[in-house]
Amino acid sequence: MDQLSQELFSQSPQETRDHAINIAKGMPLGGVVQLKGDLGSGKTEWVKGFAQGMGSGELVTSPSFALLNEYPGGRLPIYHWDLYRLSEGVDWSVLDLPEQLPSCDGVTLVEWPERYLGYWPAETLVVEIERVSEESRKIFVRM
Repeated sequence: MDQLSQELFSQSPQETRDHAINIAKGMPLGGVVQLKGDLGSGKTEWVKGFAQGMGSGELVTSPSFALLNEYPGGRLPIYHWDLYRLSEGVDWSVLDLPEQLPSCDGVTLVEWPERYLGYWPAETLVVEIERVSEESRKIFVRM
């Protein structure tokens, strides 16, 4: 792992949220985070912790059916995208994602970022969550 990478361990959903809280505290305006991991790996739990770390009291849910949830409360607004339901044939012109990267007034979190083949800012933070067991996770964080 290079100097801009971390390997974290989580033994519970709360510990996953705690890791995200710590990352959120240092997230700058316009920050972009790619969230990678299998279904059920803990990506939405991570977002819950991130929102808490940003001081948001909003209810965080997976935006799988809406594509985007916005959480305006807290230090900076959060734009939470979930691209799971998109396929290769999607007309990307109907999405606002390219205009959101980076967000001019908040931070952008994207689950299933591999479904978007467009531009990603060089400073994009990548968080990959790997299921080790029912409760345990490895969380890789890199810039």
